[in-house]
Amino acid sequence: MIKTNRYKLILFFAAIICCLFLLQFFFSFGVKHNLNIKSSYVSSHKINADILVMGPCEPLWMVAPEVVTKKTNLSCYNLANSHSDFADNYLHLHLYLQNNKAPKYMLLFVTPESFDTNYNTFYSYRFSSFLNDTIVANTVKECDKDFYRYTSFPFMKYGYYSHQTFFNALQGWKHYFTKKTLPYYADGFEPPAKIVWDNHYENLKKKYPKGYSFAWDTLREKYLYKLLWLCKEHHIKVVMYESPILWETAKNQPNRQDFMQQINFMAKNMNFPFISFQDLPLAKNKKYYVSPMVTTLQDSLLFSDTLGGYLNSFLKK
Repeated sequence: MIKTNRYKLILFFAAIICCLFLLQFFFSFGVKHNLNIKSSYVSSHKINADILVMGPCEPLWMVAPEVVTKKTNLSCYNLANSHSDFADNYLHLHLYLQNNKAPKYMLLFVTPESFDTNYNTFYSYRFSSFLNDTIVANTVKECDKDFYRYTSFPFMKYGYYSHQTFFNALQGWKHYFTKKTLPYYADGFEPPAKIVWDNHYENLKKKYPKGYSFAWDTLREKYLYKLLWLCKEHHIKVVMYESPILWETAKNQPNRQDFMQQINFMAKNMNFPFISFQDLPLAKNKKYYVSPMVTTLQDSLLFSDTLGGYLNSFLKK
């Protein structure tokens, strides 16, 4: 009787482990075939763009490759990801370079918010399918220790953030069975989803009536340098830039200029240019924005033209 129960218990746990491995396969296959996930798309498809755009939401919603290409006659792909930090950008470039030739140029968004952990973050689940890569694994381990300690267990690299990975896996299977060849946003640019101003800035002013002072995070600094050094290793010329930020927002950031000086120092240290577009007319009026750092679609296209024009003048030097 005891022996029978022992066998049943062993079979029960064996069935659970088998189910976990089946779930891991289901999620892994789905995520890798989801063309709307940029890490999956760039690591399995040839893009070979002359220009890469990188950073968080601001370039994702404000830099249209089609406009940049018209201005420069160079192919362009937007590899920016929503709310991403420099470690996230670093791994996306790493995965891109494994499957694509190195771009000639990179347009990299950098701003004081980039170094403050209250803005943007590292999304471990974006790299769950690539943890067999040493560089990916070490970066994930450093940036999200709580997640990483569970990744050796079956399925947990997907189950830990299942509310994010489940839909991605389902969509990937759909792309596989429908033989989809391009992501929803083929060139990586996502038009701003909102079309009217929200009250985020007003709420921020109420929370910080004396203004918000940025806090410098050394891990963000470390991964910006790692990203820039990776570019140097592959002979990618980087143009670091800051898109126009609503003027009334910037004036409520007491240590903004200190951070701007540090960014300028880092750019000079790496021998890359850094340009801030705060003098553009659209920085002066809220009507051009949907949030303090993101312009409307029409003005995003206008800024893309301005950024492309700057890059074009840079190319002629």
